[in-house]
Amino acid sequence: MWHQIEANKRKSGILIFIMLIILLILGASLGVLVSLYNEPPSANSLDTLSTPEIITLELAMIQGIFYATLVWIFLLIISVVDGKRAILALNHAKKIPAGANRILENVVAEMSIAAGLPKPPEIYIIDCMMPNAFATGMNPKHSAIAVTTGLLTTLDRDELQAVVAHEIAHIVNRDTTYMLFAGIMLGSIVLISDCIVRSFRGSSRSRSSSSSFKGGGAAVLIMLAILIFAMIVAPIAARLLYFSLSKKREYLADACAVQYTRYPQGLATALAKISGSVYVFRDADKLTSAMYIVHPLDTIEIHKNRYSLWGDLFSTHPPTEKRIEILEKMTSADFNAYEAAFSKAFRHRKTIMTKEDLYGVKPLEIKKPNEGKQSKVDGSLVAGTIALATVGTLAEVKAQEEKETQEQKIKQQKEELVTRKREALDTVWKANNYIFKQCSCGTKMKFPQEYKGQEIHCPHCNSVIKVEED
Repeated sequence: MWHQIEANKRKSGILIFIMLIILLILGASLGVLVSLYNEPPSANSLDTLSTPEIITLELAMIQGIFYATLVWIFLLIISVVDGKRAILALNHAKKIPAGANRILENVVAEMSIAAGLPKPPEIYIIDCMMPNAFATGMNPKHSAIAVTTGLLTTLDRDELQAVVAHEIAHIVNRDTTYMLFAGIMLGSIVLISDCIVRSFRGSSRSRSSSSSFKGGGAAVLIMLAILIFAMIVAPIAARLLYFSLSKKREYLADACAVQYTRYPQGLATALAKISGSVYVFRDADKLTSAMYIVHPLDTIEIHKNRYSLWGDLFSTHPPTEKRIEILEKMTSADFNAYEAAFSKAFRHRKTIMTKEDLYGVKPLEIKKPNEGKQSKVDGSLVAGTIALATVGTLAEVKAQEEKETQEQKIKQQKEELVTRKREALDTVWKANNYIFKQCSCGTKMKFPQEYKGQEIHCPHCNSVIKVEED
């Protein structure tokens, strides 16, 4: 696995370097545009530019490159110093206090140990009904995982564990680091490109209202080339490079998640529930959307159309259906099994890992889900079967058993759903620093910090409750 991770690092470095070149070209273009507006050349063609005019344009290019570099360095410093908090804030994530959600905390701790992290990442919650999650951080020691309330509500423990394992895999593989650098580069390119377009529009309005611009055909050609590059070529090229960074990393994170959990079906069903959700995270930050396990702004229709060439080319994630197909084809929980399933899903045209990573890998047995819960249900069914055997035929006993099993499953699912919803909402309240109090009559109440120190009457028994931290 490490060979593939190192290969991804080299590829990421090359792609980020290409994005840097695009950024510097944009900076030079911005400098030339400003120079043409202030001192337009009178030449009618590029070949007839005088030496002073050429020198002026060259100096303008150097000045533009300098300012573009300053923008990039400024954004880089902000990201290194406070990038994690900025990304979390952009996605409306709030840190949950210790003990706010024991199940989530235990799952994060378990998967951190399985992945060999020095310490569990910080846990954040996003108040959104769409099930989703992402990881961020410059390194494993300063990392964080953010989950939505929809994720806590929709997924069972096995599925939640699989999603958390996937995000922790991104942290271990340093995907969060490279995506952060790539996001900085993309943001810088988009910012300067927007400046060029706005400058051109402003200069166009100025020229239409005055006759101050006396430039010849050479100036028009240069400005047209700059406009095309800034509006079309640079943003599209930068986005394609950014998208290409994330796709393969998603497959690798899936493979690592299966190894951590030993349960590929858990991740498969989790991805199916997330991609099949009717909710859309409309407040998600577009620039950081590639960090989510499934694109937060995608609808069901987009997921279905992701097999098309253009849909796949301009997407930040590989097709969710293909990811699920690979996971369902796995016969064990190791990298060899994932590679075999991946190759079969793409009809042996693609590979995901190097031969060095697959050499000597031992098969990992797939675990059974919820063994303890299942045994408890089976015990009650046995007792029911014994009682029924005295009053009916074997067929009647079997039919009644199946009916009771189904009813019990539905009841259990409803109870689990209610519990998960309550825990998810309580986690959001705790993340917003609400004070939890319980009356002697059993009524549970939540108060914002503004009520701290006040005395409130219970709506059920009228007892006086003092709002204070326990």
